[in-house]
Order: sequence, then C-alpha cells, then structure tokens
Amino acid sequence: MNIYLVEDERWALAELVELFKRYQPAHRVLAFGSGEDALQAAATDPPQLVLTDINMPGMDGLELIEELIARHPDVKGIVLSVHDQFAYAQRGMKLGVIDYLLKPVKKDVLYKAIDKAMQGIADDGRSKDDRTNWSLMQQLIAAESPEAGTAAPLAHRRCGLALLQIDNKPGSAGSGDDACAGRRAAALKSHFRHPGLQGQALHCLTIDAKRKVFLAPAPDDGLAEAFRSGLSAMHASLLREGMQAHVAYAFKAERESLNHSYEGLLRRFEAQVLFGQPTWIEPAARSEKIRQTDLAAVWEKVRVLQTHLKQGDVRKGRETIRKIGDELRMKAVTMKQLTLFVNDLFYSLKYNLEASARGEINLGKLQEDISILNEFATYEQLTGWLADRAFSLVGEREPTDQNPKGLVPVLMSWIHANYPHELSLRQFASDNHVSLGYLSRLFKSQTGLTFSEYVIRHRIAKAKELLDEGDARLSDVCGLVGYEDAKHFSELFKKFVGERPHAYAKRKKENSPPSF
Repeated sequence: MNIYLVEDERWALAELVELFKRYQPAHRVLAFGSGEDALQAAATDPPQLVLTDINMPGMDGLELIEELIARHPDVKGIVLSVHDQFAYAQRGMKLGVIDYLLKPVKKDVLYKAIDKAMQGIADDGRSKDDRTNWSLMQQLIAAESPEAGTAAPLAHRRCGLALLQIDNKPGSAGSGDDACAGRRAAALKSHFRHPGLQGQALHCLTIDAKRKVFLAPAPDDGLAEAFRSGLSAMHASLLREGMQAHVAYAFKAERESLNHSYEGLLRRFEAQVLFGQPTWIEPAARSEKIRQTDLAAVWEKVRVLQTHLKQGDVRKGRETIRKIGDELRMKAVTMKQLTLFVNDLFYSLKYNLEASARGEINLGKLQEDISILNEFATYEQLTGWLADRAFSLVGEREPTDQNPKGLVPVLMSWIHANYPHELSLRQFASDNHVSLGYLSRLFKSQTGLTFSEYVIRHRIAKAKELLDEGDARLSDVCGLVGYEDAKHFSELFKKFVGERPHAYAKRKKENSPPSF
C-alpha cells in the first residue's frame, strides 16, 4: 500500500522516513513537507494510509485528511499532535481519523499504531475485494447477470482482460489454502507497476485450480500498454520459477459485456494454447486464422506402432511412442490438436486390434476417456501414459486370442493393476499355460528388464508419485506400493532414486515452485 508521511519540520520528517524503512519494500513510503504537496501527489498516486502532523502552515493535517477522504473514501488517517492540540485532534475523529499519537511519539507506540491501522486496511480491503470479485465473476460467467456494487463501473469501461493458466509440473506444489492462494494472487499482481493498475484497480479472479482472470481499466493507450507490460513481466517471472504458464489477453470495448469478451478470449485461448511448453497469445486480428499443424509424419509412426502392438513388442513399441512424442513436441501442437490426435490414435489402435482379434468390431469399445490429458504438463508424462495405455489394450483382449509373445503386454497390465499386492511370475505363467523360463526370457527380451526389476521400478515410480503429491505419510507409502518391510523399501528406493524416501520428500517440498 501507499503510506504518506506529512510533516513540515524537516528533521521530524527525516526521522519518520527512517522509522518507516521497516515497512519497505513491501509498502511504498512517500514523504511530503506540506499538505498541499501531499494532496497534489494523491491525484495520481493515492495513499491508503496517511500519517500527518496537525499544525502545519497553509493546509493543516485535518484539512488534508478531509480533502483526501472526500476524493478517496477508503483513505485512513493518523494524526500527530502535542498536548495543547488534544481537543483539536479529537475533533479530527469525526472526519475519519482512526488514531492520534502524542508528540514526541515513542517508536514502539508508533509501530503498534501503524501495524493496527495497516491490519484494519488489509481486512477492509479483503472484504471489499471479495464483494467486488464476486460481482465481477457473475458478470464474467453469465450472459445475463446483475451489475452490483463496486464492480458495476468496470463493466461500462474499456478494460484489459487476461486469462492465465499454470500447468504444474510433476512434484510442484498444489493450490494450498485460502491464505496461500491470497499470497499467490498478491505476488502475481505485484508485476503490474503502473499506479493506475495498483490497489483495487486490478482484479484477480480465480476460475479453477489452474486458471485465473485479470481485469483492469484500460481507458487509454497508456494504461493498456501498462496492462500488457504487467502481464509480460508476470509471465516471465513464472517461467523463471519453473512454472509452465500460458497467457492470453484482450481488451473489452466500452459497451461490450464482460461475458461476451471473456467467452471470445476463452475460445481463442483453448484453440491456441500449446501443450508441453509456455504460451503467449496476443489479441486476435480480425483476419487471423488458427494454425493447424500437419501431422501426416506422426501418423506414419502410428502405423508402425500398430504393428508392434500386434506383435506384443514392448521395447520397440515404447521407442515408437517416444518418437511420436518427439515429433509432436517439434511441431509445437496445441492442446486442442493434441486432444483430437490422441482420441483418433486410440480409436485407430482399438479398431485394428479388434479387427485382427475377432474379425468383427464392437464400436462401443472404441471410445477412450482421455480427460487425463488435462493433468499432464510434459511430453514425458504424455508418452509414459500413452505407452502404458497402448500396451494395456493388448492385455484387455481375450486370452484365447493371445500368442505367447502377446503375453508380455498382458503381464505388464497385470503388474500395473496389482503392484500393491504380492506378485508371482510362476503363478501367472501357470495360469496362462506357458513355461516360467520361456516367459521370463520373453519378458526380458521385450522390455529390457527382468520381471523383478520391472516390478521394483514400477513400485518405486508409484512411491515417488505419492511422495510428490505430499498427502501420504512416509510410514504408509511402502505398504501402498507393495512392501511390508519399511527398511527394505528404503534401501530399494535409495538404490533406484539415489536418496532415501524421507530425504526425497523433504527435497521435493523445499524445491517445489510457489503454489498457484
């Protein structure tokens, strides 16, 4: 917030400035030698708190506070007085003065009064912001909504409108509680340096766990450029923090509804936001056409993948999926195009597997739920899931249709489904009428790992996911991934990860990017 110090005695003003360094740089402290100077500065950079001497030549302290409150009703004032000005100071309470301090003021008394005033301002600001943001949210999401309270003026003005989405990478912190979310919103807003976009002029609305909307008045080119510059600084800061951030912005016309402007921005955002890398989306030109990436080369690799699936060749299949991911990354596909591609990919894979297995196709089984794509932020996550899901399709086929080589994907699916429990390769081989030695050699040739190594790696990967999420207790994690002996689990974890579970969880918590 802006804190004004107004004192006509130069030495007293210098002492106040020194004392108020305690509140910097979190707050701006501005010093003035006269009431007139302070009032003039308030026209472009208004204060939230004013500490002023009462007795000054020209405009005195009470006249200053009266003028400031008339122009900025939320301003809070504290006056400094001497003994014979006590009655004078009391009359100031009627003008909106919230406290008075007796000269010479002691440092601890000053800090106690200022801290109390700042807490009150913060509480009042939060209440007002909550009411304003609720009203703005209603106007944003509903075509017809009442324009109520302090949000109404913004709906009738030209304003900047921006959509921010942050895709957290594996192990990053979650959204946290309300206090944490409030601090994050304040940190995001701090990048908007222009005085006209500070305080209550800039609104940050939470849409969901990933998305926020920023609104600010932009009646002229100067404020419009300040809004764009603030967004750019915020985007750059999030990228430095290791966050995968996407920003799209637009400017709402004076008579345009917030809902109409937001819906247009949302459509453009969802058509252009990239997968696996940050996105910056400028306002649309009328003639702008959405770019469509040619994926013909990717579909050539999909046909190769289909062959590997039919043959049950896990190693080659995973390598092909990795190449598919690399191709998609190189082409910088949008999330919308990726979603369509993955949907068509599974339709094609299921169609071919159904046709080769039975000669007949159950169309009802061809649809795949791919909503999990919204949880991914990297191509590593995407290709890992694609490989597991693609080979699980083979495992879902009827056992009578399997040849011995096709048992490996079935075995992998069985491991993925039952890893928290005791697993026996011997029992699996017996159930599927194949020799243990042959199945063991087949599994190693197709995956590059022995059955035991594959199980351990999968369990450790699941343990890391639980520790990354931060919800499961360390004492519970080993049991959740299939180990009864905590010491044995800890040794295995260290062997494959390089550190013990406790150290891993602590490091992840300390190094996680700030929560959104």
